Amino acid sequence: MVVAHRGNWREAPENSVWAIRKAIEAGADMAEIDIALTKDSVLILMHDRTIDRTTTGKGAPSDYTLSEIQQFYLRDGAGSATRMRVPTLEEVLKESKGKIFLNLDKGFNYIGLVYPLLEKYDMLDEVLFKGSADYETFNKNYGHLKDKIVYMPIIGLARGDGQALVDGFLENYTPYGIEFTVGETEEHLIDFKPLREKGIRVWINSLWPHHNAGHHDDVALENPNVYEWYIEKGVNMIQTDRIKELVEFLRKRGLKN
Repeated sequence: MVVAHRGNWREAPENSVWAIRKAIEAGADMAEIDIALTKDSVLILMHDRTIDRTTTGKGAPSDYTLSEIQQFYLRDGAGSATRMRVPTLEEVLKESKGKIFLNLDKGFNYIGLVYPLLEKYDMLDEVLFKGSADYETFNKNYGHLKDKIVYMPIIGLARGDGQALVDGFLENYTPYGIEFTVGETEEHLIDFKPLREKGIRVWINSLWPHHNAGHHDDVALENPNVYEWYIEKGVNMIQTDRIKELVEFLRKRGLKN
């Protein structure tokens, strides 16, 4: 699966409705988006703790009501103001339904708020939640929902206790998949094949070197075969900032329609 980081932000403002549309056009299977809460408790799309970088406004999302924050314009990847506004999660759900899977990053604390929206639009199987909490914390917070949602833990391998964290989940729960941060080297890399044999998906980001032992998007621009590393390791979900290049590579390998 090709996962578009913040939508297709190279062709539209990140975390915008148009970024989702462009991700679909580019052939992505999933769009990763970030959510935040406004002053009047409306879920919107926003990555940073402030709106300074991505909009013409300043301050935290929680400083504004929805109507106030939508007075500002979104900025594109070069920092120029566009005519687009900050979208609500509900807007994006309507846009994506039946077209592309969504991953809600920065959404662990909002699962309880998002769940009713997914029920409303019958999208519980079209939206992926993630979190870096261990199983005990996840179960304490969302044990009542864990069998109703699509969930993926995020596990960092560089600390050296990755396998123990994986086992902590698998002894109690079968997640949709697991996202791994590998580190700068493969020193603490674990064998992903047993997970794949259990039907558990393996997600690694190709965004920056510390996610993937140096096998990242910018290197792949010069040598697309860098993506071969992911295939060899058993990774079947790759979050990328280079949708076009990754899709082209996978199609040439016969791994994507």
